[in-house]
Amino acid sequence: MELDGTQQVILRIGALIVSCTLLLTAAFVGFIAALSGEVHGFESRLPWYLVGAAIVFVGTLILLELNEATGRTIIVSSMVVGGLAFVLLFLSVEGVVFTIDHPSTVIYDSRLILYFFAAALVATGVGYWGLRHWREFTDAQRESL
Repeated sequence: MELDGTQQVILRIGALIVSCTLLLTAAFVGFIAALSGEVHGFESRLPWYLVGAAIVFVGTLILLELNEATGRTIIVSSMVVGGLAFVLLFLSVEGVVFTIDHPSTVIYDSRLILYFFAAALVATGVGYWGLRHWREFTDAQRESL
């Protein structure tokens, strides 16, 4: 069975929502692990976090360049997105490592993981909305100047 255009878009958006929600859920677990001082051995993974953030930085730079954004918008947005990518990579991977090392703390307390999942789902929705409408706010800001 072949999917029509609308079904393909819904499938892509659904996959994006699921993957971002799982990534953010892992990041929330990683944040708790970092707060509790349970993040160990991340020094060996740090170069990979930096490589991932650099890839996101360059990808954002190229994407914005293709959309003909201004130079200032391109470099500032790329730096912010690259920095956020580093933090998200760090927290997500450390959250997965913490879950593997301490499964009873995360998996067996289903309420905790459900709270994180719900928060991640809301954050994904807000992030999706923000990406779709960010120009409305930047355009309004320029008009007020």
